[in-house]
Amino acid sequence: MNATKEGRGSLQRTSMLGLTTKQMVVVIIAIAAAVILEKLGLGASCLGFLLIAVILYMLPHIMGVTAVKTKAIIGVIFVVLTILVGTVGYFTINNDISESMNKDGDHVSGIEMTTSGDTYTFDMVLKPETYGDEWKAELKYAKIDTVAFGLFRVVDEKTVPITVTQTGSTYNGNVSVDLPSGEIYWLRIVTTDDGERGGHSFGVDTGVSTGSMLFKCFYGAAYCTAFAAVLYFIILIFSALIRKSAGKKRDELEKEGRLYPQGYGRCKNCGAMVLPGEVNCRKCGTYIDVPDDIKPQKKDSYTCTECGAEVPANADRCPKCGAKFDETVNEVVHKDGTVDTSRETFECSECGAVVPANATRCPKCGATFDDDDD
Repeated sequence: MNATKEGRGSLQRTSMLGLTTKQMVVVIIAIAAAVILEKLGLGASCLGFLLIAVILYMLPHIMGVTAVKTKAIIGVIFVVLTILVGTVGYFTINNDISESMNKDGDHVSGIEMTTSGDTYTFDMVLKPETYGDEWKAELKYAKIDTVAFGLFRVVDEKTVPITVTQTGSTYNGNVSVDLPSGEIYWLRIVTTDDGERGGHSFGVDTGVSTGSMLFKCFYGAAYCTAFAAVLYFIILIFSALIRKSAGKKRDELEKEGRLYPQGYGRCKNCGAMVLPGEVNCRKCGTYIDVPDDIKPQKKDSYTCTECGAEVPANADRCPKCGAKFDETVNEVVHKDGTVDTSRETFECSECGAVVPANATRCPKCGATFDDDDD
């Protein structure tokens, strides 16, 4: 079977989820931007996850992606991808941890680690020359509970003093701590003098399993992603409720004849809003051409004999074709479909409007006439 030209064009203009190609590109950009911002750690801050949720919602919305189901799918894709990126980040953490201890800082250098069971001993060279004569060194250590895009959450932090010995101008530090196996720890060597602090941080892996580390990364990524995801779905739900309420109100106004149905409520020339009963656009003056079946029912109306357009009762020219009306030819179309025509006129005793001599009701004020009123 060969696809028609129209069919091929339709396939080119749309993609999965019923989106156009441009919409799909913007959706991908929005999801990628949100994942990158999470990867940078913004999901852990209030303004950060607010920014992520707004970007994820607004970028597709600007391109006309408003369906609740489609946006819900976008949110789910964002959550899955972000957690996946955060979880597989485990494979880069071990290298970062091993390298962190080998880096020299402004206050500590040459860290060497020896182990005996669960006891870890650290020897280092301290640099107190940047401080005064009285100073001390401490080791702070804690277990890493979760990892979220390079950000660690630690628990059970403890502090132990570092033994300092001086050999000439060199200050050597030594400290031993118990670090149970099967975990990963974050340590920080701190030198203190009169309230000023300088330190050096590094990680120690005591044999944490791959499964345990993957779970730490998964839990951390899910925790950070949850803030942006929950806010995104709150925005989605509230916007859907608002649109639903607005739609119900519009349906009521359409039934009451106070609004035109969708597609007929704007001037075709300038796009200005048009209300039922308006014959000409208030902005540009263009004749409002709408189907007869959706025009509001009126007590009386005139019809142009040249083009059939609706004409206000006091008009001397057709608002559509510009034809000038002959004052000696008068026609009134009543709500029930009856028509009064006459070449003679008289003034309505109630409002002064000029009406056909054989009219039974005034098209302007609705007053009824008896035969004696002629």
